Parts: sequence; structure tokens; C-alpha cells
Amino acid sequence: MSKSNNIGRIVLINNNPPHSGTGNYAYLLYRYLVKLIKSRLEFISWDRELFDSTFYHLVSDVRWFYYMTKLRLLAKGLKGSFSLVHVTNAGYFASIIPYVKRKSNTLVVTVHDLISFIAPRSIGDAFIRKVFINVSQANRIIVPSENTKKDLLRFINVNPKEVKVIYYGVDHKLFRPRDKLEAKRKLKLPLNRLIVLNVGTEEPRKNIPTLLKVFKKLLNDVPDALLIRVGERTQRIERMIIELGLSSKVIYLRPTNEDLAYLYNASDIFAFPSYYEGMGLPLLEAMASGLPIVAGNRSAVPEAVGNGGILIDPFDVDGFAYWMREVLTDEELKARLSEAGYKRSLNFSWEKCAKETLEVYKEVLNEV
Repeated sequence: MSKSNNIGRIVLINNNPPHSGTGNYAYLLYRYLVKLIKSRLEFISWDRELFDSTFYHLVSDVRWFYYMTKLRLLAKGLKGSFSLVHVTNAGYFASIIPYVKRKSNTLVVTVHDLISFIAPRSIGDAFIRKVFINVSQANRIIVPSENTKKDLLRFINVNPKEVKVIYYGVDHKLFRPRDKLEAKRKLKLPLNRLIVLNVGTEEPRKNIPTLLKVFKKLLNDVPDALLIRVGERTQRIERMIIELGLSSKVIYLRPTNEDLAYLYNASDIFAFPSYYEGMGLPLLEAMASGLPIVAGNRSAVPEAVGNGGILIDPFDVDGFAYWMREVLTDEELKARLSEAGYKRSLNFSWEKCAKETLEVYKEVLNEV
């Protein structure tokens, strides 16, 4: 597809920071679409406040009102004429879809997952479930996996022909195999410790309590192992770490994108016992980095990992601990998984994601 594509003014709307999964998708999709479209491509985003301590210290009801007000302001940022609007993350944004639809006859929406229906986190998910029916107003709905498509059709009455599966990409220039010792030195990590890595939030679906139980059991056979968590640190998990006597064995990091890439290289195994994912971007990053994976076998995780890792019941503590021990102590198995995962990751690229998304835009515009 050449740079000559001129299909008018297209607007992408995002409401998440770039270091969240859905925010990362929006920013990277925009970056790669720019390379393909000669048209005027715009990116409207609100994300800074989401990681602002002032925002999080507001009373919950005030924060909710503030959040919804900001979403409506984003929608009102749609001024002038445009060919197509792409809402890059449904969720709370589903509440403003009717407003966007009134301003545009051509609407594409990305639905990353159905967490609010399958693994609800808070009272906010009740609101999302109520307004999620609005996604049916879109001309096309993009989902990142066949599993998410199945979930969407289960809960929302939409035409299956209007739901397009477009897999996430992975930045192979950033996430790639590197020398392990070099990566450890760069990040100032102990050179003589085996590192178990986990990336993600501490939402219940991420199954961090099981991960901690698995790690506790693993220490019986691999006593020098270190667990590194990239993501938030909640009080609930902090208490569990203390109760299990893991305080000196678990560390939390908030790395930059570049340091995260090196962290995949510095680690020895990627443990991911999540029981619900729309796709699982960290899985793709780990595989692209050549990091062996042991992950849960539910939702879209098998679709992401394929034959590039070991998949087992995410609640099987003994099974998880067994396979993590095997990977950490069997160099041949580790090398085999590393190679299989890397080859698997080559099926995913942001260039491909952007091209397939552009094809969806063209389909919609050809129909109106």
C-alpha cells in the first residue's frame, strides 16, 4: 500500500496513556497509519490526568464526574468535516458513541475485551455494561482476537460480518533478543539471580495471588529466583507478599519502554497466569524478545502464544511451578521455547495492524 492513499480527514480518539495496553495500541496504530495515509490524520487524546496523583486522590464520585466530563470534551473536539472517526477503545467511551455518531456517519470502534462482562473490576463496569450496546452503532468493530469477537457476539447484538479481527502488533526494533548479561548490567540487576518476570495490572483477572503462590513453591527448588513485577502495587497484593514471606524476593519496577525491552532480555522466564485477556500485548513483547513463556490457557492467551510457549490451567499452582522450574533449570527447553516464541512473534507487526485497519476504513467509506 503506497503513500498515495487519500481518503479524506480521519480522526482517532484515545482516552488512555501510552504505557497502558489500550493506550499503547492507539498511539502505535496512529504512528503506523501516518506512514500509509496521505490524508489528514488526527489524533485526539486525553491521558495525562489518568496517571496524575491529584486525579486519583479525588473522591471517587468526583473523579467519576470529572472522567465522564473529559470524555465528552474529547467528543466535542470533533470539529469541522471529516471522513471517518475511529474510537480506539470502547469501554467508558461507549457512552459518547451516540454523540460521535451524530457528527459522523462513518464510525469505527475498537473493542479490546469484554472484561466488564466477564471479569468485572468495579462499579464502573456496571456503567460500561449499560452503555456498551452503543458499539452496535459503529459501521465496523475491530477486535484483537477471535476470542474477543466470540465474547462480543455473546453479549452484544451486532452483525458478525461487521466485526473484524485485527491482531495487535509488536515493535520488533524495540523488543528483540539481546545479550542477557548486558541487559542485567544496564538495569543494575543481580547477575547471579534467575529472574521471573510478570507485566500487567493487579486486576483480579491477572491472577497475581496465584502467581505469588506459584513463586513461593518455585523457591523450594530455585531458591535464588527473583520475581519482578511491572505494574501497579496494590495493598492487597502487598499484604500477601508479606504473609508469604516474599518481601525480599519480589520487586516492583516502572520502567520506560526502552528499559522494559531490556527487562525482557534480562529475565529468564515470563510467567503470565492471567485468566482473561482480550489478546495480551506483553505476551507478544516477551516472545519477540526471545523470553520463554509459561502462561494460562484461557481466553485469548492461546491465540497469542500458539506454540510459542507452555500453556496450562492458570489456577494450577503445582503445574505452573513445575513448568517454571523446568524452564529455569533445563537450558535445552529454555532455548527451544525462546526460538519458538520468537518465530511466533514474527506473525505480529504494527505495520500489518495498520494496513488491515486502513482496509477497514476503506470498506466503510466505500459503503457510504
